[in-house]
Amino acid sequence: MRDLIGHFVSPPRAAGKMCPHACCRNRRVHPANMPVILPNQLLRRASDEDLAEHYDRTAGNARSQAQVLREMARRDDAEISRHDRALEHKRQLFAKRMAHAEEIDRAWLQAEHDTRGNMLNKAGRAAGVDERTLFTGPESRARRYASEELLNHWQDNHRPTAAYMRGADTRLGPAYTPPRRRRMPARSLATGRR
Repeated sequence: MRDLIGHFVSPPRAAGKMCPHACCRNRRVHPANMPVILPNQLLRRASDEDLAEHYDRTAGNARSQAQVLREMARRDDAEISRHDRALEHKRQLFAKRMAHAEEIDRAWLQAEHDTRGNMLNKAGRAAGVDERTLFTGPESRARRYASEELLNHWQDNHRPTAAYMRGADTRLGPAYTPPRRRRMPARSLATGRR
């Protein structure tokens, strides 16, 4: 069985005695013999039930009861603020998702107007690709299935990807592949010559 400090004890032997463990060195007490004014560490670690029992046991001491009431109020306030932060985080996340969805709709309508509805190439139509997925998916997929008109539209207008919502430039320029670097042989690395 664990006491309030977190040590394993056998209650019949430990009742009313100080904690004999090396970390306590008989300076702290077991729950059956808790002091009237609790030390901060013991106060923070005690469960709600133990604090309620301590409150009832120290009925004549106003200072001890006030200490327990302050700790219970602190726990309630912490729980309320945790709940409020979680709720605010959910609201912000929902607002971001809605803004992203609205931006996708706006970009899709503008692209549909500019391309006159011709957004997929022959391979995209054969594969049954939904043109809306080209707006948020990877650039390689957009280049593979987008029509020439849509690719030209994206050179001047942004694709509403997650990177765009973070402020990145997502316009498509001409496809660019960097030149391959030549690797130096291992023996020339040792001499420093190419």
